[in-house]
Amino acid sequence: MKIRLTHKFAELINGIDLSKYHAGDTVDLSPEDARLLMAEGWAEFEGAAAQRDKAHERPVKRSSSRSRQGKKR
Repeated sequence: MKIRLTHKFAELINGIDLSKYHAGDTVDLSPEDARLLMAEGWAEFEGAAAQRDKAHERPVKRSSSRSRQGKKR
């Protein structure tokens, strides 16, 4: 399961070796280790961050009738 480290205060957290990683890195861990780090606030699900970031990129769709009503001729 891929997670993104949100904080890192130690090289070893609950027996999980994070010595090669920094806050902001994406890490592929077993589901049990990933859930533990997320539950304790050390990480977030990588998919959640990706979806949140992509939400800002979505164009706003407006209906054509709405845009015509605002125009005066």
